[in-house]
Amino acid sequence: MAGHPFRESIQNALDGDVAVVQMKDVDPEKGLDNANLYRVHLTGRKQPDYLQHGDILFIGRGYRIFAVFVDQNLENTVAGSHFFIIRTKQNRQDVSPDYLAWYINHKQAQRYFSQYVAGTSLPHINRTVLENLPIILPPLEVQEYMIRAHDCRLKEKALLEALIEKKKLFLDGLLDKTLEQYQEDRV
Repeated sequence: MAGHPFRESIQNALDGDVAVVQMKDVDPEKGLDNANLYRVHLTGRKQPDYLQHGDILFIGRGYRIFAVFVDQNLENTVAGSHFFIIRTKQNRQDVSPDYLAWYINHKQAQRYFSQYVAGTSLPHINRTVLENLPIILPPLEVQEYMIRAHDCRLKEKALLEALIEKKKLFLDGLLDKTLEQYQEDRV
């Protein structure tokens, strides 16, 4: 299904009763950042399709085509119109939604999308292309193992980036003190 259609640009209303996920709130590796979602008052006749735990937000416009797994319970939250919302059927026991999001971001699916991308100034994937994505479904245990391994890789990457930043701050401080020492000796 498509994200919620907004007739105008989304303006933050502090007293809004509905939160909106926008492009700025998602990242293929960091997932959904719901800390700063805009709040709005929905107007119009269309009943909103509220996001649910287990949904997948597919971003099919722009130079980065990717999916984000909704791994949290969100109350009264809709996705903006730039998203397709993928929701696995309740009776499907052969696919894990977080595996499906991972698979969409995997190079095999990305190669498929690159073959069918339309538009030159703003590349996009249409719904039919998304629906026809060939998906490899290993057994559920294997899917879960792959997701755990992927999550470990992301945590390791975040830890390494934090370590690099701390080392930079430490060295910058050390070098600043050294420079101050020599500057005092010059005066």
